[in-house]
Amino acid sequence: MALLAILHAAIAGFMIFFMVVVPQAAFKTLSAKAVGAFLRVLFPRLFLFGMVLALAAIGAAVRAGADWQLTASVLIAAGFAVNVFVLTPRINDYRDRDLAGDAAAKRIFGLLHLASVGIFLAQLAGSLAVVGMFLWTGSA
Repeated sequence: MALLAILHAAIAGFMIFFMVVVPQAAFKTLSAKAVGAFLRVLFPRLFLFGMVLALAAIGAAVRAGADWQLTASVLIAAGFAVNVFVLTPRINDYRDRDLAGDAAAKRIFGLLHLASVGIFLAQLAGSLAVVGMFLWTGSA
């Protein structure tokens, strides 16, 4: 159970670090064009990293016989997969269309981005729930 909690703490930790540090540093030090290029490289790696940690958490949950934590880990891994393989390519495509002057693309970009952020926040909440339960009861 401790390994499961550690993996979810790692997931929550890198997600919080990303939200608190990376965007502010990028927008403060890079041009708008450079920020765009940087984030297009960063996001897929960020989501893949999270997916690997969540897959490891699935293994730890199976080994520990942790039912709801297994469900949370599967959903978190699926969220990272959706973000990296489905949403990110579409977000980039619609952002390019928006920058090229396609007015309709701006709305779709916004909706896709909102969906991605929503998934990210739900994943963070799920990982924090696993860690919180471990801290509260001594078992994840």
